[in-house]
Amino acid sequence: MLRNNLIVLLLAAAGLFSSCGSGNHYSLTGSLPARYDGCLVKLTPATFFFSEEKPSPVDSVKIKDGKFQFAGTVQEPTVYMLTIDGVDYKIPDMASIAVVIEPGDITMVYDTLGIMVSGTPVNERYMTTIGEAKRETVRQRQLLWQERDSVKRLPGSVENEIDNYYNLKSSAIFKENVIPASENFIREYAGTEIGEFFFFHCCGKDVYSKAFVDEVYPTIRPEIREQYEALIRARQEKQDYFVHSQKATNVGMPYREIVARTIDGKEIRLSDYVGKKQLILLDFWASWCIPCIQEVPLLKRLQEKYKDQGLQIVGVSVDSDREKWQGTLDKHQPAGIQISELKGWESVSRVDYGVQAIPFTVLIDASGKILARNPHGPLLEEIIEKYFSKK
Repeated sequence: MLRNNLIVLLLAAAGLFSSCGSGNHYSLTGSLPARYDGCLVKLTPATFFFSEEKPSPVDSVKIKDGKFQFAGTVQEPTVYMLTIDGVDYKIPDMASIAVVIEPGDITMVYDTLGIMVSGTPVNERYMTTIGEAKRETVRQRQLLWQERDSVKRLPGSVENEIDNYYNLKSSAIFKENVIPASENFIREYAGTEIGEFFFFHCCGKDVYSKAFVDEVYPTIRPEIREQYEALIRARQEKQDYFVHSQKATNVGMPYREIVARTIDGKEIRLSDYVGKKQLILLDFWASWCIPCIQEVPLLKRLQEKYKDQGLQIVGVSVDSDREKWQGTLDKHQPAGIQISELKGWESVSRVDYGVQAIPFTVLIDASGKILARNPHGPLLEEIIEKYFSKK
């Protein structure tokens, strides 16, 4: 009798453990147009955008017959990033979206307004707040862009002014829809890892209402707040230096040194040419910049016309891809000495000269003083002509 009771207890315990295990099971099923068959879907633990930790995917699967599925167990609701490689961005958020993995059957449906998530408590709440707000934003923006395109077709319309006006309206739509919805969702999960992640993921801290930030920000773990604030301090320092660089390279200020390499790897210093040439024309450009390429013929003509009088063009590429830079050099044969740090937008020379957009030009006279900052076209030709006519 005792032995039979023991067996019953063991079977009951096994059933309990089995029940607990199945209670932590989740499935995640996505449905999307069949044209994405073969694209790789990856599931990766989410991290804060300011975190140095960059986790690897924990699972991946290819889309087949317009569907993908993940399954496993999870102890508590946890945020993951769902990314899809090789997509065409016709579906908002398709390339990358945050999803809460929690026990239950999660369904994701992709359409032209974005992604609908359902099936589990946190994801359902996300959908009724942030998810629906994002979809409404897409709806309103689609109508807005149609209106913008109609206005552009009107006689006498100025494209840049129209774009600026409608971009402001687009930003207002986001603020009216997504920010209040984000605050509602995050407030419900304040003090949890879900609330912490979406606080930083949905919007910038300076975009939320002051009352919301005062209420929720203190609930975030101190170490997370410190990581974020360290990033903000670093960004501010960079911005302060950039503003200083713009002032330090105004007309009449001394030039700043540039050290970079040619495509063959030879180190070039700007100081090797300043003073030895009558006039230096710095040309900040990149292989991907169409307006930069469009200026190549003018710069070639200027170099040929004034080279005997001492004009030296120094092209400073802000490329990061050596092969693309070389391909453009081979194809277009830009004038002068061509150098690059191959650091992209993080190039020291770009920051030191306060370059916000390219193409960007700087003229440096024989004394090493900046003669002109960012002239182009006829104005550039006029300044160079006047400079040499006085010699």
